[in-house]
Amino acid sequence: MAVAAANTVSKTANRYPFLDELRGCAILMMIAYHFLYDGVVFAGWDIPLFSPPLSVWQDSIGALFILLSGCMCRLTRSNWRRGLRCLAAAFVITAVTFFLIPTVADWFGVLHFLGCAMLLYPLFRPLLDRVSPLPGAVICFLLFWITYPVCFGKIGVLMWKMPLPSFLYQNFATAILGFPPYNFVSSDYYPMLPWIFLFFCGSLLGIILVNHSEQPALFRSHCWPLAFLGQHSLVIYLVHQPVLYGFFLLIGRG
Repeated sequence: MAVAAANTVSKTANRYPFLDELRGCAILMMIAYHFLYDGVVFAGWDIPLFSPPLSVWQDSIGALFILLSGCMCRLTRSNWRRGLRCLAAAFVITAVTFFLIPTVADWFGVLHFLGCAMLLYPLFRPLLDRVSPLPGAVICFLLFWITYPVCFGKIGVLMWKMPLPSFLYQNFATAILGFPPYNFVSSDYYPMLPWIFLFFCGSLLGIILVNHSEQPALFRSHCWPLAFLGQHSLVIYLVHQPVLYGFFLLIGRG
């Protein structure tokens, strides 16, 4: 059943405006968050961005991007091209942030993660194709939840958490995997653990989406401005931060 569903997905070439609109919503939330972030960094605003509920808001934006990207991996055959394009954009962001604010440069943010996940996806797809979509998506989400505190030195959920050995947290390479050393700092940080499980969850939800592709709401645009933003999300991601930085530079001189 899962294999048949996967074959159906690979033959699907339709675009889903609903997914574009969700990505457009994520773009708007990201711009709003970065506006507040730049206000804190460049203008000294007193906003508790790094504690709940605003820190939860930040993660929810990244989670939506990752879920949608995993879903799109089921709906396209250009994952290698998309992955390389994301990584190229990510390296540009790293270079620019290192030049502007080296103490909090973006070393492995959401674009770095998405690029790596898209390139790794073909290796994991044969295994994912053997999993029934809905139970598989639930299992992947549970694995995401269990491994979410890995970057803080623990694994588990709620009160059932156990510490991880310190030798896992060594250098930049381990930080990419999800085990950052104590002195690792990145303005945006989405390591492979736990986020790869959310990406896989999205890819399995993509099968469910295609199996319900007869639903007209999936193919009808509900808000074309949001769909437009979603279709040009990478360009907007790259452009919006220099625009915000220029804005705060101008008001700082005023």
